[in-house]
Amino acid sequence: MKGNFDATLAALEARRRDGFWLAALFAAGVSVAAVALLGLSGWFLVAAAGAGAAGPVAARGFNYLLPSALIRTLAIARTLLRYGERLVGHDVALRAMAELRPSLFGRILALPPEISLRLARGDTSSRLIQDVTTLEVAMVMRSAGPGALAGIATAVALAAMANIASACVLLLSLIVGLAGVWWLHEALPPAPPETEGRSRIKQRFQNLLDTLPDIRTSDPRHGWLNQMAALEDELAETRRVGISRDTLAAAGIFVLTGLCLPIMAWAGRNGDIAGLAMALLAGTMGFESLNAVVRYLGQRREAAASRDRLRDLCDQDEAQPDRHDSDGFSWRGVTYRLGGDLRLRIAGASGSGKTAMAEGLLGLRHVEGLAGGGQAAFAWQPQDATLVSGTLRQNLTMAGCDTEESLWSALRDAGLADRVEALPRGLDTWVGDGGVTLSGGERKRLALTRAYLRDAPVLLLDEPTEGLDAATEAYIIQRLEERLCRTGQGLILISHRAPPRRLTNQTLATDAVRNARSHVVTT
Repeated sequence: MKGNFDATLAALEARRRDGFWLAALFAAGVSVAAVALLGLSGWFLVAAAGAGAAGPVAARGFNYLLPSALIRTLAIARTLLRYGERLVGHDVALRAMAELRPSLFGRILALPPEISLRLARGDTSSRLIQDVTTLEVAMVMRSAGPGALAGIATAVALAAMANIASACVLLLSLIVGLAGVWWLHEALPPAPPETEGRSRIKQRFQNLLDTLPDIRTSDPRHGWLNQMAALEDELAETRRVGISRDTLAAAGIFVLTGLCLPIMAWAGRNGDIAGLAMALLAGTMGFESLNAVVRYLGQRREAAASRDRLRDLCDQDEAQPDRHDSDGFSWRGVTYRLGGDLRLRIAGASGSGKTAMAEGLLGLRHVEGLAGGGQAAFAWQPQDATLVSGTLRQNLTMAGCDTEESLWSALRDAGLADRVEALPRGLDTWVGDGGVTLSGGERKRLALTRAYLRDAPVLLLDEPTEGLDAATEAYIIQRLEERLCRTGQGLILISHRAPPRRLTNQTLATDAVRNARSHVVTT
């Protein structure tokens, strides 16, 4: 089954269509109130000045209460409508994105392992965070389009109330401005989206952080810094192109405003001067609405690029359901039954494909000559122990078992119980970024604990005692042997060390696992 990001996003938007319409209505109301407020204020000031200049009788007869009340009403309405637009628009966008991110992560989990495990962490996190944020901003700004059109329509209407000729000049100028803005958006070659540049920088920075100790000791800092500077220059150039496009549009609107207003004044020279003031100020706000259109189109361009990147990530064939025979597997014609009697060692020289064989058994890659297995059959302890930033409890309960007794029993079998008990918060101690730092041996034993906690017929252990001192290794082997007898689990072991080998009675020689479609876990 193939994912469909566009359908997922459309469904999210459809469920919140009423919210989008309400935000657009509020935005239109804001524009109408803002344009009317400025136009009416201009009319009121000029009309009041004219009445005052006409003498005491005209001044006393001038009704200032009604326009004052209208101005106050428009000012209050603009504030309330703006608040409503921001509240509704952000609520709709934030709730939609709160659904989208877990959905995207679920799509990544559903991808075939040879694809999902090859994804670069920096680039993928950039798509899940920055690209989704760009879509969120685009959703918030979706009401800007209707708001801008409402502002333009109100400006033309107020100008028409004052003088038809001035209104025609304004309408023609705004049409020319809209056409010019649209032409700049569509005709000029698009600049590379900023999201791609930011993603490359984040990916490179992630690589530098992961290899920081090596960089500091070998001191190739200048080369790395030059690479970062080159990526920053590319991003700056991308931003310059985008800013130049927007600046050109803003400059064109500014020039058009400067040309339109004098012509409007000339066209309405024979009319009421207060009405002309209203028309000119309303026209100014109409051109301000054009600037909102420029910002709206620019955000749409960024959102389209982010949508494409997320579509590339998600619209791939999902992994097929695990149809492996969980009762056994075969390798080059030899069948091995998965059960409590299995005590198998995968042997071979370094680089011959022992870990590849283990990943093939788990279904994480294709290995020619291997059939059967499946993730449900194995509790895996990988050679490279990876921890999630979180508490020890969260790292252990990933295996599916969360009872206190089971956690401490597995920790004792892995030789970690004393270490965890000595921590101030025990199992609730934070490890990873900003938390307690575990040694390489402790991380390996924590991964072993996690394998112990998984309910599976066979333990699949990749170098479980590598890097441990002799006493700790002997303790873990003894506890592992006792655990196998107690739980009735089978064992598949990968180890170059002699002591663990006594737990096995069969050997599977890999020689060289060839034609393996390898996954590459990129950081």
